[in-house]
Amino acid sequence: MKLLLSVFSALLIGMSAFSQDSIQNIGINHLENGKCRKAIKQFTKALKVENDSCEVYYNRGNAYFDLEKYSKAIIDYSNAIMINAEYLDAYTNRGAAYGRLKMYREARNDYDLVLKAEPKNDLIYYNRGLDYYDAGEYQKAIDDFTSAIKIDPDFGNAFLNRGIANYLLGIDGCSDLIEAKYLGAFVHPKAIEGICN
Repeated sequence: MKLLLSVFSALLIGMSAFSQDSIQNIGINHLENGKCRKAIKQFTKALKVENDSCEVYYNRGNAYFDLEKYSKAIIDYSNAIMINAEYLDAYTNRGAAYGRLKMYREARNDYDLVLKAEPKNDLIYYNRGLDYYDAGEYQKAIDDFTSAIKIDPDFGNAFLNRGIANYLLGIDGCSDLIEAKYLGAFVHPKAIEGICN
């Protein structure tokens, strides 16, 4: 009888993990197809099965982020980080959510932490540069965009934003805008006209 209970318990634990994975996969499918509200429902169901999955919190945070519910996204990214303090993607996305809420210091703290672990992460330099730009700290933004470009010389949006930040500081940004356009970044014709003339 004792063995039967052990086997039954093991089956329940296995079914619980399978159920959470299945539910999470449905949520990921919804998220990938832009059905964020359905994804959130699935991830919430998965967390009811097992509430210590950093991936489920992270994915639900991504769904909230896509819906521009940045405060809720931050809560989920923070929960993912509490479960796994080395989950760098959660820090990255939490930093982006903080930036959207103009909580630049918090965003930079997350970006700085990721850069310590991944000093060649061009996206982090770019995101931090966007936050500096939004805060009106154009020289710091230029420095971060330049760091992103050094890591990835084909990063068109980094060229674009560096060109605009240079222009705002009274420095020629035309060559960066032309390079951005060449690399496939969308550069509004009026931006080139205004900055390059």
